[in-house]
Amino acid sequence: MDIMRNPGINLNLMSPTELQEGIARLSRGAYFKEATLEMTLSILTESAAQMSGIERVSIWALCEGQSELRSLDLYELSNRRHLSGESIYARDYPNYFSALRHEDCIVADDAALHPATREFASGYLGLHGITAMLDTPIHIRGNLEGVLCLEQVGTHLSWTAMHRLFAHAVANLVTLALVEYEADEARHQARSANERLRALLDPLSDSSVDRIRQFS
Repeated sequence: MDIMRNPGINLNLMSPTELQEGIARLSRGAYFKEATLEMTLSILTESAAQMSGIERVSIWALCEGQSELRSLDLYELSNRRHLSGESIYARDYPNYFSALRHEDCIVADDAALHPATREFASGYLGLHGITAMLDTPIHIRGNLEGVLCLEQVGTHLSWTAMHRLFAHAVANLVTLALVEYEADEARHQARSANERLRALLDPLSDSSVDRIRQFS
């Protein structure tokens, strides 16, 4: 599969047209139809990290009655590795969860001081060396379903309008992937239901034919 391999690109040096073309190449990828959801999400996180030069790019799903965010895929640029399975809980980070529900985007140039992310200062930020966070909520049919996270490690970073535009574009691709997955699951369930129905009706049909023949 064709994954962009341009590590370290500075989004500030990209024109809106170049950014649009990069996102368009991602959206045209055959993996949206052919790959599993897990593979699609891993391609998106890796491609986003390579395009932007941001160290950590991750996709999280909101679950357990919106009380937990669970990492579906996280890509670390310098280590070139994918991780998943980490969870954070609303009881530990109430301001962050509230911000996800009410803000279009969380733009934390200094994650340790921003009102929505400073709850992470004593644990998550220090554990991963994160200095800045740009988190874009993911909505499906108007419902909050998760978040796309861009996390700067080490040196501090001021997020620009181009960073925010890029994050929203990638979040839209994540939404598309999730919607495609839901549609595939619905089609699969419908086919399974039809097959079960035919399995039940076919013997009945044979029996009915036999009864008609006997009557005749």
